[in-house]
Amino acid sequence: MQQRTAGAERRLRGWASAPRIWARQPRIGLAVRAAIAATAAWWLAHLVPGPLDDYPYYAPLGAVIATTAATLAGSVRESLQTVTAIVLGAAVALVGDAVLGPELLTLAVVVAAGVLLAGWTRLGSSSSWLPTAALFVLILGAQNPAGYVLGFAGLTFGGAVVGILVNAAFPPLPLAPAEQSLGTLRDTLAGQLDDVVDGLRQEHPPTQDEWRGRIRTIDPLLAQMRAAVRQTDDARRGNRRAGRYRDAADRLYRQARALERLTLLVEDLTLVIAETEIAENERVALGPHLRPAAARTLAALADVLRSVDGAAADIGAMRAADAAVAEFTAELRRARATSDDDLFEAGNIVDNVRRSLTAVRPADDA
Repeated sequence: MQQRTAGAERRLRGWASAPRIWARQPRIGLAVRAAIAATAAWWLAHLVPGPLDDYPYYAPLGAVIATTAATLAGSVRESLQTVTAIVLGAAVALVGDAVLGPELLTLAVVVAAGVLLAGWTRLGSSSSWLPTAALFVLILGAQNPAGYVLGFAGLTFGGAVVGILVNAAFPPLPLAPAEQSLGTLRDTLAGQLDDVVDGLRQEHPPTQDEWRGRIRTIDPLLAQMRAAVRQTDDARRGNRRAGRYRDAADRLYRQARALERLTLLVEDLTLVIAETEIAENERVALGPHLRPAAARTLAALADVLRSVDGAAADIGAMRAADAAVAEFTAELRRARATSDDDLFEAGNIVDNVRRSLTAVRPADDA
């Protein structure tokens, strides 16, 4: 009895986790939509009369092109671009064949013209279909050019319409990949601060090479996050599910804007310390008296970063960081009172931390 109960619980957990897996792996949904659209397009293509039924395989091709776009708007855009490229390629082939005749020179001219026209930016990622279509029409459609062009362009368009309808019925809304990109960027920024803190806690300042080894590459993650957020924004257009997830999407956009500002601030903060607090310098930015307070402040800022949800950080983490900044500022004032150095770089670090905290400060903690 207990074994049956345990088995039932495992099955329930499996079913409960299925929606999470579906949300976090949008390619699963994409594959299902593509399979449904391609099957429907293939079945419908066999119902089309006339010369078009000689080329039914182009219908599922159009369906796959439409459904492999990550968003509904992208599905429409890529379908139109692909069909336009096919029509232009077919026109190049027909004109080349009519003017030059079926010769080897025709093949070279048609392909060259197709590749040149494929440089039209309006065709986007579908531009490669232009020379491909020209080559197909010239070689595969030589016996029946008009029928082949109608079958190729017409059935590809028809299949794309089927794919768009499937996407409209089950529209993708890739929030989970965007959230994952945001989380990766947020954790990387916090990890960058951890590396700086570890360097400041050393008995002696790291060398320039040692600091260089602690600097993380953030730009690709920032670009990935921007692309994921843009894709999510694109997915909302014409999407009947968008209203249901409006709050989640708005929170995602706010966090993306906050993380963009924080990325610039954390990179600037890291460079200031890595270029001034080095063993090779006679006079360093912080020195042994300010390094502990600076390390505690940056560690608190890392905790704030990890707590960011939406556009704001956790109030508890924020107040702990404020206390660390106040302590660092007091230490800086005492150091200036007993030194002829204005400690400009140390003051710059304090200002940078304050700006970073302002970027994610909760509204009720202002």
